[in-house]
Amino acid sequence: MDTTTNDSGSAFPVDRPVESLIRDHNLVRTLVETYRNSDSDAVKINAAEQILMLMETHSLLEESVFYPAVREIDPTLIGHFEQEHQKTDQILVELKRMSLNDPQALPLFEQLIELHLQHVEEEENQFFPRLEQAGIDMMPIGLQMQAFEANMVHVQAQATQQGAR
Repeated sequence: MDTTTNDSGSAFPVDRPVESLIRDHNLVRTLVETYRNSDSDAVKINAAEQILMLMETHSLLEESVFYPAVREIDPTLIGHFEQEHQKTDQILVELKRMSLNDPQALPLFEQLIELHLQHVEEEENQFFPRLEQAGIDMMPIGLQMQAFEANMVHVQAQATQQGAR
């Protein structure tokens, strides 16, 4: 499988990496709708598991590659985003330690969703337009993001294979 493709099958837009981030945001929004609108516990658990996995991957990508590469555009806003990520990452760790069927997981998961959706709106409405106006060459950032994402997919596949043994 080509690790440079996303769920829609199109290649990672290395010259427009923000599009990849927005695709992740939209996928989480869609999964949240599925989670919130389903009456099936199995569907809810499946959507929640996908949300957690996607949020963890997306968060690592932004923290490790994207934010350091674009910090100069607005260091204060990037610092704010990093603080939001710390809160999100803490909740992700807590949720990974418990079953999603645990009654304590539901309020924590809802808190995570709300934090994430608010964060996404801030990124898309405040930062991404500024980044576009800055006119910086996004290709090097996109290539780094593509490589990081491909490596994460590889590591996740290895972990899945080891867990199946």
